[in-house]
Amino acid sequence: MYTTYFGFREKPFTLTPNPRFIFLSRNHKEAFAHLLYGINNHYGFIALTGEVGTGKTTILRTLLGQLQDDAYRTALIFSPCLTSIELLRSINSEFGVDSNSEYANELLADLNRFLLAETAAGKTVVLVIDESQNLQPEVLEQIRLISNLETENDKLIQIILVGQPELETLLGRPDLRQLNQRIAVRYQLGSMNKEETLCYIRQRMEVAGETGGVSFSGTATALIYLSTGGVPRMINILCDRALLIAYGDECRRITPIIVIRAMWELLNHSQERRFSKVTAGLIGLAVLICLAGIASRWLPESPARQNDKPAPIVITSQPQPVSSEKAQAQTTEKLGQEIVSYDQNDTHILVFNTLAELWEVRPIKVFSEGLDIPDMFRRIAAKRKLRVTLFKGSLDDVIRYDLPFVVATRITGDLGEYCYAVTAVQQDGTSLSIAPALFDGTTISRIDLASIASGTYYLVWHNSGQIPDTISPGEKRFEIRALQQLLKQADFYQDALDGTYSDATASAVKRFQRAQGIPLNESLGELTLAALSRYDTNHKVPSLKGS
Repeated sequence: MYTTYFGFREKPFTLTPNPRFIFLSRNHKEAFAHLLYGINNHYGFIALTGEVGTGKTTILRTLLGQLQDDAYRTALIFSPCLTSIELLRSINSEFGVDSNSEYANELLADLNRFLLAETAAGKTVVLVIDESQNLQPEVLEQIRLISNLETENDKLIQIILVGQPELETLLGRPDLRQLNQRIAVRYQLGSMNKEETLCYIRQRMEVAGETGGVSFSGTATALIYLSTGGVPRMINILCDRALLIAYGDECRRITPIIVIRAMWELLNHSQERRFSKVTAGLIGLAVLICLAGIASRWLPESPARQNDKPAPIVITSQPQPVSSEKAQAQTTEKLGQEIVSYDQNDTHILVFNTLAELWEVRPIKVFSEGLDIPDMFRRIAAKRKLRVTLFKGSLDDVIRYDLPFVVATRITGDLGEYCYAVTAVQQDGTSLSIAPALFDGTTISRIDLASIASGTYYLVWHNSGQIPDTISPGEKRFEIRALQQLLKQADFYQDALDGTYSDATASAVKRFQRAQGIPLNESLGELTLAALSRYDTNHKVPSLKGS
């Protein structure tokens, strides 16, 4: 209904689990790592629990998609409300075992022969049982007996029990203590925090083909987080209803008022009673906030300056004649005087907020401590899912990365070197856009900036694919697909996106590094990832060229 109006290819907030839309929050990544760890180390039993709608099924689908057929055999049981015999038949059927016996011992024998054959072929067999909290105790006991199928050295099958928190209560029964004691790996999946909720909404819109036809205000997303508790399913329900209301009103901005209306509608529909009285209270609170007009989100645009400043020098974007050595020295000296006339902490806050605006993340509102670069700067950026990578070299070299960056000057203060953000290269190529302003101008010539630069720079970028900095040859993991996709978009990789750090992938990395002038690093490296991030077509990446 609203997809065409807002410019989506498909609905961004459907309730059907879809691995294409997967967003791995910190908790989801930890859950994913626990599952892989338990499977690859053959612990036998793994338990994953989480409240309704936290993303358990989506994680499972993604996990099973990563377990390649050449090394794994997998089965997923969706309907665990079965008898012991029915469950065994379902398991055998999912694994392709031809078995129609009425007796559990014969079904187990058939399954055992299959497991022995797969193990001999070097494959890991994985059985996932979803909604396990609905299993009867006698069925769980049957699953324990399945886990007894083993060789002298190893378990023949890895069993993952997935369910709501009631599963832990069920496993705590005295008659199931043998099974409970065998579960070596457990993880309880939690909800997302506020920043992750914002990223989740953005990612789903981008995957759905977002073209700028609609946007959520910062206050609206905060209200969505408060009312849903960061639970993905509830976020989908509320965002979908908000988009529907905006479509009916012919609005292209999701405001707090639209979110409040969506919450109110959901509260009055019996099928959405999961929005509790707490949500109703939030509606009232949100109304009061909106009436009070609390909308201040940004710091003042410029730091306080001292009254006694040197005479300003106008730096235009037009090409300037090459200065003599003496004239350049005078300009450099005046630049140094101008820089120290600013409070260093205010300067660094404006540097961060300028880059935050480019990357569309929340700015710093109040920061009483000293914002030193890179330590504190890097920690604050990490909370907003941004990476800060050190680069040492010339100004021309760092510009070639085509990413916003921070330049450290040779001018020092209480917080170390004064730093400035470089956000664009002007069309003439001889001047750059910087923040905050110097001499009341937001551009500076490359020659002048190079004269005060210390040779230390910090690239600011986003690792949207969560690709690790270091990867071992032959390693298999979901994030390597994102690396292969970036290499493919950069036209350095043409093989399959299989999630394996193969020889072909490592070779493509080396060719890319040579082309970019990056020191060769077979295990990837942070600088290579920063350079590759420019080729991420699924996310908005600021460019120094403005494209």
